[in-house]
Amino acid sequence: MDHGLPILIVSCRSDNRKMLLRVFEGLPIDSYSAPTLEQAKEALRLRSFSVVFCEERLSDGTYADLLRDVRAVSEDTRFVVMLCTGEWEEYLEALRIGAEEVLRCPLQPTDIDLALIHAMRGGPPSRAMAAHA
Repeated sequence: MDHGLPILIVSCRSDNRKMLLRVFEGLPIDSYSAPTLEQAKEALRLRSFSVVFCEERLSDGTYADLLRDVRAVSEDTRFVVMLCTGEWEEYLEALRIGAEEVLRCPLQPTDIDLALIHAMRGGPPSRAMAAHA
């Protein structure tokens, strides 16, 4: 397989994983899933990813913990935070510390599509949260 855009999904919520995988279906994407930060960090040690989709909170930490590790390896990896409980303050904080995209849960296919388009083109963040304010 290994011929598509490598994407890491870090999510302990099955509904988020299912939505992302549904949107990725049929696209040239190699997706990997990790339910914990520790498993995500192990995946990062084994290969590089073009895009990381990460929930704001996991059983063993937060997206900020993983974002630091991703940035230590590559400044080019697009980092997308999935806010399941946070609001504007958390949205702005995610952008401030280095996330390129912030999506609001429940995830919407069009928001995911925009994040992918921006990742592939290296374009500006989609600011998808604004659409759900």
